[in-house]
Amino acid sequence: MKRLSIIDIGSNSIRLVIVDINNKYFKVIDEFKETVRLGKDINEDGSLCSKRMKKAIDTLGFFKKLCDGLNVDKIIAVATEAVRKASNREEFIRNVYRETEINIEIIDGKMEAYYDFLGGINSLNINDCLMIDIGGASTELIEVRNKQIKNSISFPFGALSLSEKFKLSGKECMINESHLKDYIKEFFIKVPWIKNIKDIPLVGIGGTVRNIAKIHRRKIKYPFDTIHNYQMTPEQVKEIHNFVVCKTMSSRKKVKGLSTDRIDIFPNAVSVINTVMEYCNISEIHVSTKGLRDGILYSYILKDNSILDDVLDFSLRNLMINYNINVVHAERVWTMSSSLYTQLESLIKIPKDFSKILKVSSLLHDCGITLDYHNHHKHSFYMILNSNIYGLCHKDILMAAYIAALHRKHDFALTEAYYKKLIKREELQIIEKLGVLLQISESLDGGLNGNVEQADAIIDENSVTLKLHSKNNPFLEINEASMASDKFKKLFKKKLIIVSE
Repeated sequence: MKRLSIIDIGSNSIRLVIVDINNKYFKVIDEFKETVRLGKDINEDGSLCSKRMKKAIDTLGFFKKLCDGLNVDKIIAVATEAVRKASNREEFIRNVYRETEINIEIIDGKMEAYYDFLGGINSLNINDCLMIDIGGASTELIEVRNKQIKNSISFPFGALSLSEKFKLSGKECMINESHLKDYIKEFFIKVPWIKNIKDIPLVGIGGTVRNIAKIHRRKIKYPFDTIHNYQMTPEQVKEIHNFVVCKTMSSRKKVKGLSTDRIDIFPNAVSVINTVMEYCNISEIHVSTKGLRDGILYSYILKDNSILDDVLDFSLRNLMINYNINVVHAERVWTMSSSLYTQLESLIKIPKDFSKILKVSSLLHDCGITLDYHNHHKHSFYMILNSNIYGLCHKDILMAAYIAALHRKHDFALTEAYYKKLIKREELQIIEKLGVLLQISESLDGGLNGNVEQADAIIDENSVTLKLHSKNNPFLEINEASMASDKFKKLFKKKLIIVSE
């Protein structure tokens, strides 16, 4: 086990994340953010403001004490645009080391884009997209094709620098926004590959896109608290843009979902998003809460194989380690439930492939035991719902959580807010059927010893017979699995018969 700290010294804020690393898997144990605005009040000679440097050093000093208190083994600290373009950057780095003993690496725009890419591509099930990260003083655009970087560029403008250059409020708002868009497009025109991007998703990284999602989520009363992989249409983003962009500072404070430390810089940053959407004819927007710090983490733990082949599987394995799940048992349950799912597909009447959803339910069905064994199926529901499961949309995660909640008892029900917003009534019956299959599958490994190796399903007019292949007499497993018979008959309209070979 190794404890790693990653510090991102940006133009707007300084962020810290501390993670425990177990082989290639990890667990976040603490996070901090301090809005320092290091890229603001730059002197005429291009040097960082002494007052803001002091605040940055004080912040880093606090972070170092926290790392020492938590016995961090290694600190990786990187600085981006504000520091890399400052005329006194070397002085700043020396002062930081003298006061805190933290070594800072200044990364260039290409490396910043690469880390953004790693953070995004390893936490979303997406092959082709345009990624954007709007920082305080720089904006990165990354063209991704087949999960690889095809093109990338870092532009010398960001939310903080644009807010100082273009004041988007009051009577001059429309004029300044027009000038801002023209200013941004002048940079885009000089980069031919941006012009050729059409009709692919835009993956937004950073605080601006997160705030857009938070505002939209509050507006539509979205039942999920999760922001990662929240999806919006260009029209929805433009609606928020038009709603916020010309409001006064005092009016923005009343916008639900808008962070107080972004009130002054948010309109300009949203205008950047809006300009990119129009220029590239973007089809949809995906929010990624994973960016530079996560990219550094993946690079550190995965070394040369930094791009994951299966995002969902990695995140599930990571959670299984963190929740101390019996991996061997979970794998057996997944193998059995997957087999029953395939054999009984004609009875389930599935409109789409539920295999990934069932995989999540099967592998994490017992995660609630981490909190308490009693009613752990209910604990599993909200743990799955609020865990970092990558590679599935929010609706699929909700369905996986519900299936897992049904693996012991069928007394668990979704509130109206969930199924009216996300799940259709006909999908609820499919979820209940898969919940029964999961209950049966877990029962067939009730001894945690792999006694039952296979179950062959024979479908007749009035019944379904499961013929078990086992090492020893499976009478206990049959008794346990038979407890699902009544629910099976109600849902599948057939009697369940379980016999040994």
